[in-house]
Amino acid sequence: MVSFDPLVTVTPHEEWEEEARRREVPRRTAEWLAGFDAVTVLAAHPDDETLGAGGLIASCAEAGIPVSVVVATVAEPARAAELAEALDRLGVTTGPVLLGLTDGRLKHEADALRSGLEQVLRADGTRRLVLAPWPGDRHGDHRTLGRETAEVCAAAGHTLRYYPIWLWQWGTPDDLPWSRASEVELTGEARKRKGAALAAFPSQVHSSANPSGVLPAGLLERAAAGRELLIEPQEDPLGEHFERLHRASADPWSVRTRWYERRKRALTLASLPAERYGRALELGCSNGELSAALAQRCDSVLGIDASAAAVELATRRTAELPTVRVERMRVPGEWPGGAFDLVVVSELAYYLAADQWKATIDRIVTCLAPGGAVLLCHWSGIADDFAQTGAEAHERFAAQSGLRRLVGHVDESFRLEVYR
Repeated sequence: MVSFDPLVTVTPHEEWEEEARRREVPRRTAEWLAGFDAVTVLAAHPDDETLGAGGLIASCAEAGIPVSVVVATVAEPARAAELAEALDRLGVTTGPVLLGLTDGRLKHEADALRSGLEQVLRADGTRRLVLAPWPGDRHGDHRTLGRETAEVCAAAGHTLRYYPIWLWQWGTPDDLPWSRASEVELTGEARKRKGAALAAFPSQVHSSANPSGVLPAGLLERAAAGRELLIEPQEDPLGEHFERLHRASADPWSVRTRWYERRKRALTLASLPAERYGRALELGCSNGELSAALAQRCDSVLGIDASAAAVELATRRTAELPTVRVERMRVPGEWPGGAFDLVVVSELAYYLAADQWKATIDRIVTCLAPGGAVLLCHWSGIADDFAQTGAEAHERFAAQSGLRRLVGHVDESFRLEVYR
């Protein structure tokens, strides 16, 4: 669920406080909330809302602004009781909405999550502020809830801001998107109420008496500060992530030098059942290294990628290969015309949420020429920015596509399959 140690503080609280970029962040007071008719605070787990937005919740209660709290998962009854006590200390007069989903598995329950969010965030003419966990928090449940909330808020016309939690543990100042950040100064009363609410979660506080607790003293110190930081959502967070990677390096994953990449590329070519293919499509071509290799076996190759920087790199890499063309497209919404004899999906599917992958599978099957083949290849590990594992993506393809598997290779590094 997370790839960092929640008990290890990478950047001390004092360094965050002294960060020069922080002094340039817009400052707001609680009066900013007066521009909204209602506030809804979303949490993946009980205590998220208090850690990241407890002061704002208390400020709403203090100002008489209706505030509601929605929690996606509740692992144990004791935590539900702690949540109720914390909200009471913050001054919230209505009980929380509990969606009842599974802790650590929100990405697998995205449809149910979306349905629940659409119910509580439906468009009703209210000027509503929605606060949700930051998708960049390196926690799978936070990422899923933040992403789904963004789509629901966009459809309903609500204002969305994210609050980070675990960033303060694993991150450094360079990890925070300062250009989209703002801080809200808390009143003395709101700060006092938040401090009391933080103390309502004894099961989560790490101590010698409670070694299983996941909230260290440093994180609580940051949460108890007199300000709360909010982050404006990106229009396309995943796209911007890949854009940064490809701008920073011509070979972000060292596909030209790492043995893992060179071995995988050789096995990809060796696994293709036909000696030669007509028209090939590569989804997520990155810097074009695999596109260039596919040109050896295909009459024409179309590589597509959502990143403009990746398209530039791939175009340069294949400039002397007249049968290779590279275009910028974002799947599944954008798709090239015509039929393809080969479709290659390598190291891409785990960045697509379940609904996006489902739509992509439909697109692949529809564009496949009679007798055409589909090759899937994905790393066996996990990463913070994955919406699903490679294994899950392959299993969904097998269940949905209706195609027959011709080749299957699984080892400790990656999974490769060919369907027709």
